[in-house]
Amino acid sequence: MKKMKSKTVALLIIIVLLAVNSGLLFSYYSFYLSDRMITDLTEAKNQNYNSLYAIAKTIDGKNLDDSIKVIKSYTKENGGYVTLKDSKKNVIYTNKKESDKLFSSTIIIYINDNEYELTYSRISMLPGMKLIRNFIVYEIILVSTSVIIAFFVSSKKLIDPIETITKDINDYKYGKRPYKRKMPKKMQRIQNTFVDMVDSLEIEKDYQNQIIASISHDIKTPLTSVIGYADRLKNKNLTEDKKIKYIDKIYNKAFLIKEILEEFDDYQSCNLKETLKFDNISIKELCNNIKKDFEEELNDKKIALKITSNCDDKVISVDVVKLRRVFSNIITNSVTHFKGKQGVINVVISYKRNFFKFEVADNGGGIANARDIKKIFEPLYTTDPSRKIPGLGLSICKQIVSAHDGRIYAENNDIGGLSIIFILPGSFNKI
Repeated sequence: MKKMKSKTVALLIIIVLLAVNSGLLFSYYSFYLSDRMITDLTEAKNQNYNSLYAIAKTIDGKNLDDSIKVIKSYTKENGGYVTLKDSKKNVIYTNKKESDKLFSSTIIIYINDNEYELTYSRISMLPGMKLIRNFIVYEIILVSTSVIIAFFVSSKKLIDPIETITKDINDYKYGKRPYKRKMPKKMQRIQNTFVDMVDSLEIEKDYQNQIIASISHDIKTPLTSVIGYADRLKNKNLTEDKKIKYIDKIYNKAFLIKEILEEFDDYQSCNLKETLKFDNISIKELCNNIKKDFEEELNDKKIALKITSNCDDKVISVDVVKLRRVFSNIITNSVTHFKGKQGVINVVISYKRNFFKFEVADNGGGIANARDIKKIFEPLYTTDPSRKIPGLGLSICKQIVSAHDGRIYAENNDIGGLSIIFILPGSFNKI
């Protein structure tokens, strides 16, 4: 309320000052400047006519050549510019300069009974211009004074906050974090926005450091095994069987490192919406691809895969490669939770109100803690402490789904496990 009151008072003061200044301007022009301009104009005309009459009187009775000599002598002695024209407007003589500051007067004279036009000009400011110039100087002084006063008055509310924000920005470059301050409303909004941005950057920085540390930790374990088995291979007394065994171990550990790095690369690239390559694919073809990608592998692991759809005749526009990656990550995540039981994975695809709903349900036990269900899409989060690869799979799924303007979530299902559900918009036609 106090801020609003001060703004209102300041606005009223400005309006009053403008009104007073406008009144002074009007009064100055009406009661002084207009009369003075008329007086100056009359005086300027009289001066020119006096000069013209003096020249005309001097050349009275003289011939043309003598008249021109008189004109030259007069302008040399008294200044000014004279132009003499005959009755046909031909210039007989002139010393006139091209200038927009010449104020001229003209009379008709007779030389040897011939009619001539005599024009006298002098360099002068237009009548009243001196007063106008003085008035402009007065206004400049008035405005400058007002600006200086306004500057000192507003410095506490504008300049000082800007300097404070600038200082906080420079301090942050050297590691000193800013904090929220009380300032004028708009400056405070800028300061607080900057603080919130810094907080977000610091969280992201810590988060990236966490990812790097986790990746480093998970790479070190298989890498240590690779170094150990490679060192054993140097033993010349090794049997062929052991050599083959150690080489297989090295290969498997190296492949695990490759999986870790590939998953990390996928996480980095999948959040870039510009990398998506959209293609139209029918739901029927998509179901066939899922079946082809996973059925054989799941059968080997004694896991039943069932795919159903109520919209086989629809076409969806997606990045097919990345969508298959989503199914791969979700199904791989499900496989790790069966732990010897007879596994079931059901993929259900449905269509309603211009949206496709994809549900991948398993019977792997689900997640008891509701808080864990909300966190499973966070990078590196896992409910399985024995995992060797960081929990980036479902995070990648979230990135891909979000890049398609969709949403993804999880919930416990009726078959004793977890369902990962994602919904995508799409353009579709009957095929």
